[in-house]
Amino acid sequence: MTPPIKKTKPTPEAEGLKCPTCDEAAAPPAVAGGKSPRPFCSARCAEVDLGRWFRRQYAIPAVDAADDTIVDAMIAETEAAQGRREE
Repeated sequence: MTPPIKKTKPTPEAEGLKCPTCDEAAAPPAVAGGKSPRPFCSARCAEVDLGRWFRRQYAIPAVDAADDTIVDAMIAETEAAQGRREE
């Protein structure tokens, strides 16, 4: 049996940091040698978030490696900016 999940009152330095799962105040930072579910409010919210990653509800956007048009545009923009400075 797992121990009950305890929520702690946030410390003043944690004010404003919200749990990305439930929008409650985040857990306080861990003391030396301890553990904290931060930036989540509890271990449960951290596990819910991890489950979302496993179910592929979150994704990190990727750029196709074969698509060099983005890189070419950035190079052209940089060269144009440098050309304007030299004039």
